Amino acid sequence: MPGKFGFKYVYSTKHINTVLTKVRETGRPDKLTNTYMREDWLLKDARMSAVLDILRDMNFVDSNGIPTELYAEYQNPALSKKALAKGIKNAYPELFKVYPDAHNLDKQLITGYFKQKTGAEKSVLTKIVSTFTTFCNLADFSLDAEQSSSTQETEIEEHFLNVNTMIPITMNIQIVIPSDATREQYDNIFSSIKKFLIK
Repeated sequence: MPGKFGFKYVYSTKHINTVLTKVRETGRPDKLTNTYMREDWLLKDARMSAVLDILRDMNFVDSNGIPTELYAEYQNPALSKKALAKGIKNAYPELFKVYPDAHNLDKQLITGYFKQKTGAEKSVLTKIVSTFTTFCNLADFSLDAEQSSSTQETEIEEHFLNVNTMIPITMNIQIVIPSDATREQYDNIFSSIKKFLIK
């Protein structure tokens, strides 16, 4: 199949939707192979095998084509988009290590990353980028974002709960005293300052 792990591509992005639709809408095969796709799913275009190769990288099927638990998750309509997001992270580990929010990055930045890593010519580079973005557009990464936010909030709370020293705070207080104030009023103001602000 074209490309190496983390940088593979399909010949046509339409093939991605076609294969994923079959995964969702048909039973779970004992083995998902090129022969199965051709004879049972009636997908005659041999180039569809490029999608199957990426599904292996996603850990939807193992090296023998046997569907995994992630494949089963994807068949559940309530979990399919989140399962696909997990699979995408499996297939592009290096990219998500560098950019944890790679699915949200500007296309130009993604293109630059793949260009730097592969040195591929423009036509191949376009296919690598479009393959990645097409998969991402079909997935739901929101759970990861929520978990990340929740984790960060917990860490911040724990940090402040564990702080044993007081945080220094500087306050500037301005007191406006009328020009016709009496001595008694002056005394009351400064007595209050001493009582409430100065320990």
